[in-house]
Order: sequence, then C-alpha cells, then structure tokens
Amino acid sequence: MSQVGTVTRLALRELWITFRLLVVLVAFTGVGSVVALLPAPAAVSFERLAVGFGIATTVTSALAAWTLAEERASGRAGWLMTRSVSRGTYLLGWFGAIAAVTAVGLIGGATLGWLAASTTPLGLDATGYASVAFAILAATWAAIGLGLVAGTVAKPSIAAVSASAICSAVAAAGLLVPVAGSWTPAGAYLALPWVAGGDAVLPAALRAAGIGLFLAAVLLAAARVAMKRAEL
Repeated sequence: MSQVGTVTRLALRELWITFRLLVVLVAFTGVGSVVALLPAPAAVSFERLAVGFGIATTVTSALAAWTLAEERASGRAGWLMTRSVSRGTYLLGWFGAIAAVTAVGLIGGATLGWLAASTTPLGLDATGYASVAFAILAATWAAIGLGLVAGTVAKPSIAAVSASAICSAVAAAGLLVPVAGSWTPAGAYLALPWVAGGDAVLPAALRAAGIGLFLAAVLLAAARVAMKRAEL
C-alpha cells in the first residue's frame, strides 16, 4: 500500500508539472461555471451540465491514455519497475491519481451546477442529484480505466484517439437508444436532466453507478494484464 501511495504522489506531481492536472480540473469545474453564468430553467441547466460532463469525461479518458503511453515510451515507467515497483502497483497509483483529480473537479462542477439550478422556484431533489453525480463519477473512473488500457497497448496519439472514440461511441449510443444507454455508464449522464423533472432518479443512478464501478474494475484488471506484456 505504501508503494501505491508513493506512485500516486509521483503521478500527481507529474500531472501538475505537465499542467494535465489543471486540464482535468478546468474541464469539470468549467462546465459548472458556464452553467452558473448562463441562467436557464433547471432542466436546461442540467442538460448542459450532462453534456459538459460527458465531454470532460472523454477528455479525461484521452488524457489518461496519452499520459500512460508517454510514460511507457519515455522509459519512466520502466525505471520505476527496476525500483521494485510492480506493474499492478504502478497502474493503481496512476489510476488513483487521475481518479482523485477527477473527483475534485466533478464535485466542484456539480456544486456550481446545483447552485445555479437551485435558484429556480421548482423544488429539486438534492439526494437524487447527489446520487446522479456519484454515478457520473463512477462513469469517469470507468473512462479512466479505458484510457489506461489504451495507454498500455498503443502509442500516445493512437491511445488518446482510441479512448476518445470509444467514449464518444458510448455517448452516441446512449443518445440514440436511451433504453440501451441506461445499461451503460452513459445512463448516469442521461439521468441528470430527470432531477429537474421530479422523476425518481435514485434507482437509475444506483444502476448507473454500479455499472460504472464494475466496468472500472474490469478495465483496470484488463490494463494490469496488458501491462504484464507491455514493453517498458
């Protein structure tokens, strides 16, 4: 566990030095800021928030893919492996670093979005909103896991494009076929506008959160298997 913490701190430092940490934070908090600055009915605000969070999630997945692929190509990953850091520990450290930054950014963006929407006279379900926000967070973790898989098996540019394409395909499928999309991580984003409609969003949010967490675990395990065969 101490090695995971060490790798996480090194990963956060690398993200800070390369300004990628700021990219993730701005991607999520910027969405909330835009929603807050553009007054609109709660339903419209939440729709904008869902679209913005979807774009931010895609950016984060691409960034995770690019970063890990670059770490491999530069030899920094291999250097840590020679210092008795296992490949699984290395992946967990990077996942933890990017997931933590994403959580901070999403909480900030979701809070700004809630403050903007709650000014309307329509009563909003705070519990439902919080549950949907958590489901979106789980979806972002799945997207990070996807990015790590791509970054493990491909070059930086190819990994980033692949991760972005898959995230975009899932989002498009969710928009075109909402019923099927509700059984993917996209269901979390689709449920966000429902908060303004007074619908019971908790079951949909819990389902989306479970799917997101499950996929995050599966993709992280896949990245670990791929990392064992990757050239460092």
